[in-house]
Amino acid sequence: MVRVFINGQELTFSKDEFGNLGELYERVAPKGMVLKTISIDNEQVEPQKLSERLSEPLHEDETITMEFATPQEYLEEMLPSILRYIDMVINLLPNVAAKVRELEPSAFKDIEDLSNAISALDDLRQSVLAIVPMEMDGNSEVVAKLRNFLKALERQDMSSIANCLEQEIPQVMTFYLNLFQRALLKLRGAKTS
Repeated sequence: MVRVFINGQELTFSKDEFGNLGELYERVAPKGMVLKTISIDNEQVEPQKLSERLSEPLHEDETITMEFATPQEYLEEMLPSILRYIDMVINLLPNVAAKVRELEPSAFKDIEDLSNAISALDDLRQSVLAIVPMEMDGNSEVVAKLRNFLKALERQDMSSIANCLEQEIPQVMTFYLNLFQRALLKLRGAKTS
C-alpha cells in the first residue's frame, strides 16, 4: 500500500493503481490549489523539482505527504521572503557596481545572477497580477530602464553597466518591491474583510 497524506488527510492506494508518481499526483491534487510542500518517505522534494520525479514508479509501503494551498494563501505566505530578497539585492547593487568598475571577475557572475533574478521577478509579477488584479504604475519606465541596462550589457560598456547598477536597477527593484508590497496588503486586506 502507498499512504498519501494531503493537508493532513490520509488516503491509501495500491501501488499498482498508478503507473508512476505523476499519475497519483494527477488523481489526488486538489483542483485550483498550489502545491506548497511534498515529501516522499520523509525526503523533502522541492516543488519546482517535482516534475523530475513524476515518472518514478511507486513503491510498496511508500508514504507521500503533500500540502496544498490556494494561490492567494501561497502568495501571501511567499511574498514576505521575496520582499526581503529584493531589499537585500537593492543593498548589494552599489557593491556590484564597484566590482564592475574594477573589472573583478566575480562581477560578471553577479550580473548574471541579477539578470536571472529580474527575469524571475517579472515572471512572478505576471503571476501576482493574475491572482491579485491591480493597477500597475510606472511599468513603461521600468521597461526603459531594463532596456538601457541590456544595451549596456550588449555593448559591454562597463561604465554604463555600473551606472545602471547604481541608478536604474535600484529603481527597477523598487518597482517590484512596491508592487509586491501592494499585492501583499491587498491579500491580507481581503482576508479581514
